[in-house]
Amino acid sequence: MEPSKSSIQSLVSEIKKEVFSNDNLHEFVSSSAYDTAWLAMIPDDPRKQNCPMFENCLNWILKNQNQDGFWGETNDEGLPTIDTLPATLACMVALQTWNVGQENIDKGLAFVYSKAEILLKINYQKLPRWFVIVFPAMIALAQDSCLELVFPQGSKGVIDDILFKSQQILKT
Repeated sequence: MEPSKSSIQSLVSEIKKEVFSNDNLHEFVSSSAYDTAWLAMIPDDPRKQNCPMFENCLNWILKNQNQDGFWGETNDEGLPTIDTLPATLACMVALQTWNVGQENIDKGLAFVYSKAEILLKINYQKLPRWFVIVFPAMIALAQDSCLELVFPQGSKGVIDDILFKSQQILKT
């Protein structure tokens, strides 16, 4: 005996409701700090924009900052990877969006100031294409969010070159 069309639709609706509830969101999104930050930026009501749709993501950001001030992965030696730069910027933007976690933001800004130049110079010859596109966009987003990004003078040339490479990639 075949199930009726209405019973199948009912089951599909029930599964959708369960799958797409806020509690199960983590099953569909990678656990990266960068992705979590983007989810934390989504407002519950786009017309009001007074609270996040995924408050657990915002809470995760508040609770999972590395003691050195960054969010993201470390390498085998326990040092931050190049991925931590856009992840940290995204997490700070999420916090700034909801006007919470000023202490976290300050630690993140200190990390960017103290480590960006080193990370960029170490990885400069092998920067992934995604990084060349994402990093300049995250700098712009952070600045648009009124975050006071300050990079050491020595990193200005590398950042300018990354911006140029990003524009070249986007043109093609």
